[in-house]
Amino acid sequence: MRLKPVYSTDLNLVDAPLTEVPNQWVPQQGIHLYHFPLSLDSQKVRQGLEELGIQWQSHPILLSAHQQFSPSYLRVNSRCVVPTLVIDGKVTTDTINILDLLAARFGAANQRFETSAVERALVNYWVDKAAGLFIEALTYGHVEGVKKPFPIGNASDSGRSHQDKVDLLTGLIETYKNDPTLKAAYEKKRAVIEATKEAMVAPGQMSAIVDATKVELEDLAHQLASGQFADGGWLASDAFSLADVQWGAVLYRLQWVGLQPLLWEKGSIISAYAEKLFAKASFQTGVVQWSRVGRKVVLPTIRYKLLEAFGFRPDI
Repeated sequence: MRLKPVYSTDLNLVDAPLTEVPNQWVPQQGIHLYHFPLSLDSQKVRQGLEELGIQWQSHPILLSAHQQFSPSYLRVNSRCVVPTLVIDGKVTTDTINILDLLAARFGAANQRFETSAVERALVNYWVDKAAGLFIEALTYGHVEGVKKPFPIGNASDSGRSHQDKVDLLTGLIETYKNDPTLKAAYEKKRAVIEATKEAMVAPGQMSAIVDATKVELEDLAHQLASGQFADGGWLASDAFSLADVQWGAVLYRLQWVGLQPLLWEKGSIISAYAEKLFAKASFQTGVVQWSRVGRKVVLPTIRYKLLEAFGFRPDI
């Protein structure tokens, strides 16, 4: 039974994260982020950038139009996922890896994400706990009694959206069968999506994932009640840390998809923590302002598909 995301458990299926790897296909100057407005991991990195006060250039990758599978984006990130960070022509991938890099490079100068050695171990523990939650399944999988918001809607029905991606990737594998690099990347991505879909549709899986998530949130509540948060601090340290970046996006997503009533009570310590997280200016800028579905997702997707229909293929 799969209770955690493929990317944290099946490392043989995915390429290793990149850290500041030169890439000729990306801008060679400045700080750039390839991201999607509603992507959980994009939300985390955008808040990290905002918290650090970093000026960055946006490169939206429309997952709703499957731009993450385009050969041009695959040259940047062979995992076919967002986000991807570029600093002066060098690519870094994987959300934890990106945030660690940003904190190490810019944290001290901006007096952000600074923790003691003891706190750092606890921060890393809670970062890993958040990353180990099966948020993709909770977002797209069918949970009895929960109505998912637009644009997810009925996409959770029998893993339909994931099957559509499997079919698309099968076609891309055939199209690029003579290109070993593209073919291998598409095959790996298809395997990841197939494994994720199976975890969502197998009998009893989603209820088990919800139960496992409840256990993790009970641990979260215990840490909040007994740790620094109880004395006016944050989850794993006195100062706002990367653990808080991780959990802010997670709690916001769980609320958005309607799972909060199943996972924690209103008025609980988790609700108090969430309110404190959501009130951060960096959260409002990096997460909330990008969550306007119509303006940030629907209209850009329609525009892209219209251009594509008329023979134009806007590059990333």
